[in-house]
Amino acid sequence: MPQPFPTISDQRQPQAWAITPNGHALTQLAEGIWGCAMQAKQRPLVVLSTAGPLIGVRAALEQNRPKDLPSNIAFLPQVMSFADWLEAAPGAWQFPKKQTDLERWLSVYINLRKHPKLKAWFKAESDSGAWGLAKSVIDACDILSEAIIPQLYEELNQLTNTSTLDAEAWTKKLEALLEKTIALAYPDLSRKVVDQESEVLLTFWRYLSGAGDAVFRKQFAMAAHLDLAKSNQEQARPFIWVQTADPKPIDQEVMGKYLASYAQYAPVIQVALDWQPVALWSEALAGESPAGELVELNAEQEQQLNSNIKTAPYQDWHLISARRFEELAWTATKTIESHLIAGKTNIALVAQDRLAARRVRALLARLGPALNIRDETGWKIDTTRAAAAINSWLELIRAPKEGPTASALLEFLQNPYLDIAACIEKSPEVCIGLIAQLEDILIASQAKSGWETFYMAIERANAYAATHDAAPNEALLKLLQFVRERHYAWQELNLNCSNAYALLQNNLQDTGMSKALEQDAAGKQLLEVMKSFDLRSSDYQSIAMRLPEWISLIKSVLEDASYEETGKEAKANLSILPLSSTRLRQFDAVVVVGCDEQQLPAFSEPPLFFSDALNRLLKTSTINAQFIQQARDLSQLLVSCPSVDLLWQSKSKNGEPLRPSAWIQRLQTQLPYWKSVVAKPDSYSGKAKPLQKAVATIDPDLPLPLSMSPSAYKALRDCPYKYYVRSLLGLREAKEFEDGFDASLAGQSLHALLRNFYQALKTEEQKADSQIINNAQARRMWMERELSAISEKEFKRLIAGDSRVLGTLRDWQKQIPSFIAWQLQREASGWRYHNAEHKVGFDLHFADLDGEHRIIRIEGRADRFDVNIQNIGQSEVIDYKNQSMTKIKKRAEHVLDDPQLLIYARAANEDPASAHLQGQQVDHAQWVSLKLDIKRDKKLMRSLEVVGVPELMPVFNQQITEDMQNLWSRKEMTAFAPDGVCKYCEARGICRKGMW
Repeated sequence: MPQPFPTISDQRQPQAWAITPNGHALTQLAEGIWGCAMQAKQRPLVVLSTAGPLIGVRAALEQNRPKDLPSNIAFLPQVMSFADWLEAAPGAWQFPKKQTDLERWLSVYINLRKHPKLKAWFKAESDSGAWGLAKSVIDACDILSEAIIPQLYEELNQLTNTSTLDAEAWTKKLEALLEKTIALAYPDLSRKVVDQESEVLLTFWRYLSGAGDAVFRKQFAMAAHLDLAKSNQEQARPFIWVQTADPKPIDQEVMGKYLASYAQYAPVIQVALDWQPVALWSEALAGESPAGELVELNAEQEQQLNSNIKTAPYQDWHLISARRFEELAWTATKTIESHLIAGKTNIALVAQDRLAARRVRALLARLGPALNIRDETGWKIDTTRAAAAINSWLELIRAPKEGPTASALLEFLQNPYLDIAACIEKSPEVCIGLIAQLEDILIASQAKSGWETFYMAIERANAYAATHDAAPNEALLKLLQFVRERHYAWQELNLNCSNAYALLQNNLQDTGMSKALEQDAAGKQLLEVMKSFDLRSSDYQSIAMRLPEWISLIKSVLEDASYEETGKEAKANLSILPLSSTRLRQFDAVVVVGCDEQQLPAFSEPPLFFSDALNRLLKTSTINAQFIQQARDLSQLLVSCPSVDLLWQSKSKNGEPLRPSAWIQRLQTQLPYWKSVVAKPDSYSGKAKPLQKAVATIDPDLPLPLSMSPSAYKALRDCPYKYYVRSLLGLREAKEFEDGFDASLAGQSLHALLRNFYQALKTEEQKADSQIINNAQARRMWMERELSAISEKEFKRLIAGDSRVLGTLRDWQKQIPSFIAWQLQREASGWRYHNAEHKVGFDLHFADLDGEHRIIRIEGRADRFDVNIQNIGQSEVIDYKNQSMTKIKKRAEHVLDDPQLLIYARAANEDPASAHLQGQQVDHAQWVSLKLDIKRDKKLMRSLEVVGVPELMPVFNQQITEDMQNLWSRKEMTAFAPDGVCKYCEARGICRKGMW
């Protein structure tokens, strides 16, 4: 039976009242509060220890408003959370200035830099680890400050009109208290280690503690409220204190003293929760002893517990297990959907498994705006898209002077808050596809890091566009310069807290991110958090830091800040919340995910400096207290809610079986009919139709190509399906940056330096007094020296952008003597360099199957042409390969399937003017390796000739003509490539060759 509200007496002491935390708890509480108002003929002040039930209590008061109330108490009683009540303290503006969390962090961090041993003791050598340690030190100091409040209660109450505190007196009392607790908690441990930790902690406490600490301001606020009641005893209102959760012993002691003091001036009702009628486990009923140990039940309590379990509405509790994580998320989603279909509009999702709860939220987003989802689990602001945008800029500016990685650059440029048009002062139309184009250029060039590398990649892409009837994109260079200038400003900044904040704000304004963030809910809250870094009016504004330290500070603050979602009108509401937030709240249905033995109950990590035994002696939170509180919270939830679904994953990530929580198992032993159900995913059946072959049929409306490159023709020869997907449909695999340094830009540089070297050689040979004409030794030395110098010059800019390219240069320079030896051997055979990098091609005439005449252009860019001075009219086409000779030999085995050199040879013979080879016949071709394995290849064979080019040419001509005829006839194209080609084929996700 519920306890009646007590009759207010004239005794000047708090009166106790207990309510049963079941489905009628709020009604009982509301009736009691109104009863207090009626008895006292005053509007009482109701303070809740936690804010969760606040709205529910106000709604219950409105629903249970008595009729014919006197005018002076007609309004609802004032209901506040404890935190709001403290903030509303009279004269709070007179309190000592409150230090922000950031200022306290900085004060600790300054001292941590002076004590590197401390960082090493606690394994916090990194910047982020040091900030985490600073936060732990602050938390520990607050615990120590709370521990001494009862001893200093009277003294602190006298300080409401002063702004100074005797820190030395605190220190002496704290030292005595800490020495006592250490002596009791660590009798068997080494005094040396304990003394080191306690001495360091006391040092920080002595330095940090001040009148602006939250612990002492809380006491000032309580004292201010007490002074107001004392000075206005005639008008002091009844005070109702509702303890919605078990308090820490230290809080109970302090609050008990306050209530006893307040009772001298006005009635005080201390409301507690009576767990006897609702407890489902012994720990929830008996609680803990003064020593902090779990209490065993007596016979009467045993009987009460059994009665509670037998009368519990377990028919409304549903046990559901799922084998895998995704099944758990889908089952929870389907369960919530079923409640919505049943007309329930106020549903709770208790996130014991927070990862599963986030997945459920994502699945429920499909329901659209009809369901309002509110996350109360402490969603951190650093997980929002807005924080990711800020983080992308922080990662970019922390890059070295040479420049960021391409990934960091693209991540920043692709963030949705960046106004690219404003950055480069261009119209939005010009910026469409700009970042995608930049990404394509950087990936194609494998330009992975460094400003100079990025510039080279863009410049070469623009140069290529200019020679291929396309417009160079100068906006890319302008955008790159915009970002580089701001990155450089950070590198040159003599950073302190003040100028770093100012520069960051300027960056956000320049990039347009500030304006975009203001229009976003998470972005607006993030900007408010960032304002805490404005320390211009603080003593910490001039603190000097390294850039990585400051960036780690920002990230630590964002990790600590919570994102508050804005509510909206909807047909139904889903609250995602921790178990502790369900206290005294009413829901139509509750779904709990994570009810396995590993996650229910869940314990918070103990403070860094304190063991559980030391916490007990300091009268703060302990593991036993958390265990009891969670047992009571779950009991209250099961008893008060009309429908509860308890879900868990029955197999861990490692495949090990997971049992339900021990609390569930204990209930099942006494409720034999309460069985769990295994969730089964929805399954669908159908008959499969076997695929015989992977065949592509060209769409009759799909235009066929009028030109083809050697690489496209190779794709056609490898597999027509691959050509169809890549060249006709235009589907390309999204490329990424590979590990290490790829030779794409370096390969282009090698081609360029070889062209420059041979041009320099031709120029030198034209000098009458040159020693390289008749002196073989001088020629060799000049060639090696000149090629090495040109290589250094060509790679200089590339190395400035990415120092890893230096290794590629050194590897190439090791090749130079062997390459020059190969060149001299060719010259001895009569071959001379003629020209390089020429675009050549030919028109292929053929008739399709309908007899209609067709023309297709086959063209590409040849690396090099040589002429033979001993056999006039004889020429050779050469293609450089940045590959080993082993791969080149494999290429030669299928020359008709990779006829790049044959295409160049035919093109030069049909149109000699395009290659400046008038009067020449290209009847030789060879590949040249620029990546010879000098250590293993004893013969130093650098080139491989295509044997019998004149004999191969008629076969090639007939083959390419037939291939074009088949292509233009739109015949079915069957996937027939060997596994080696399929392994790297871009169409492997579309082609179904592997199915037959």
